[in-house]
Amino acid sequence: MSTGRAYIIWAGVGFLVGVMIGEWWQIPSWQVGAYLVATIICLGLLWGKYYRHSFLIVGVSLGLILGNWRLASVLPLPPNDISHYQGQTITFVGQIIDDPQITLDAEKFTVAVQSAPIDAPVSGKVLIKTGRYPEYNYGNVLALTCKINSPSGAPSKAGKASPWAGGADVSGYAKYLGRFNIYATCDYPEIDVKQDFAGQKLWRWLYQLKHYFLRVADQTIPEPAASLLAGLLLGASATLPKSILDGFNTAGLTHIIALSGFNISIVAGAILGLLRWLPLSARLIVALVAIWLFVLLTGAAPSAVRAGLMGMIILSAGLFGRLSDISVALMLSAVLMVGANPKILAGDIGFQLSFLATIGIVYLSPLLESCNKTKLVWLNQLVVPTLAALIMVTPILAINFGRISLIAPLTNILVVPLVPLAMLLGFWAVVGGMIWSVLGSVLGWLAWLPLRFVVAVAEYMKNLPWASLQLELQSGWWLIVYYAFVLIALNWYYVSYRHRQFRPTR
Repeated sequence: MSTGRAYIIWAGVGFLVGVMIGEWWQIPSWQVGAYLVATIICLGLLWGKYYRHSFLIVGVSLGLILGNWRLASVLPLPPNDISHYQGQTITFVGQIIDDPQITLDAEKFTVAVQSAPIDAPVSGKVLIKTGRYPEYNYGNVLALTCKINSPSGAPSKAGKASPWAGGADVSGYAKYLGRFNIYATCDYPEIDVKQDFAGQKLWRWLYQLKHYFLRVADQTIPEPAASLLAGLLLGASATLPKSILDGFNTAGLTHIIALSGFNISIVAGAILGLLRWLPLSARLIVALVAIWLFVLLTGAAPSAVRAGLMGMIILSAGLFGRLSDISVALMLSAVLMVGANPKILAGDIGFQLSFLATIGIVYLSPLLESCNKTKLVWLNQLVVPTLAALIMVTPILAINFGRISLIAPLTNILVVPLVPLAMLLGFWAVVGGMIWSVLGSVLGWLAWLPLRFVVAVAEYMKNLPWASLQLELQSGWWLIVYYAFVLIALNWYYVSYRHRQFRPTR
């Protein structure tokens, strides 16, 4: 690894560690000063022969301090947040600021509070759950009357820290909402629409395009394949029946309906292919803009942002004539995402799974390939990446869902190779349906085959008596031990084993 890449990666590691430990320990100002002094002393002692190590120490130290400071800057709960009225029934006016999530029997959306007829000013966000009809849209200004609730386990008293920063005393759901700065919920309020639209026109256009895409998918591909395609391409899996979602969870297939780098590759590949008549630099610029719009279209889910940032960094490297580097791209995208919202590091399982799966595929796959002493090359192409990703994400799934899928390796081997084909055929079926309904229907039946096979595998596998194992995990310390062993194995492979394998002989 070159020196410049090493500095970037280790400084990024320091930043992420600083954010991680900030949930339990915030570095006081005097300790920051002492830490900087110690860093300067170490820099002086190691300067000269060990100047490279000195720069690494400085980079990691500054990253650690900045990460810890960044998390501390977003933890205090504003004194006028509406969550302080927990347990009270109030009337307030707010605007819908996201794309409402519609399930089979309910509708959820986030409202940013604008005003309330009470003595003190009120602000903040509220997660609203209401009936399936009437439907509400992004940008609607509503007058709501309801009882303010707090996410399970989240303290909401004035003067206390954010509900997100409560460690084991705060539920995972509270942390999940806290990453969006949502500390209050409201179920089935009285709603009166005050204004039809008061949002950003770009967001409205993107959401309308997304819904149009989903409508065409529903018209060209039979259910439940259409809902699965919506999850594969746009992460919109809310309309999948609960029985199928449970099957995906039991079979260890939930990750395929999370947005990934393949979605980005479809967008970038289509743009670069369709615009071949343009110079490479122009095509790359258009592809960068298209990726950004696609990420917004999906609702800026963590996996989509991660994949989008990686794609943009890699394409930008090509634009400036530099070789792309997956390690640097991965670290820069992580630092940018966590820097923008440090709460996602501990509070967003989608972010965690997305990065861990990518790390497994990139770094753990070569180690597993080295263990394959047979001549079955297809094992390296089909089985190894799947196993590498599962090794990295299984502990996170276990501690969050209390279940380990025992059949995940088998189901992933059966399903994952078909996912790219299903996505590509489904994407072109919807595009064809936008052009001509007959063309969309023909292509839709081709896409239906792999999509229906994926659903069938999940439905069959979930009924096996040994499909999954229920766990009750009270502590997360075992995660540190688990990933420490993984790091030791990776260090042995890249530092020791590969060095011996490729050492020139005399």
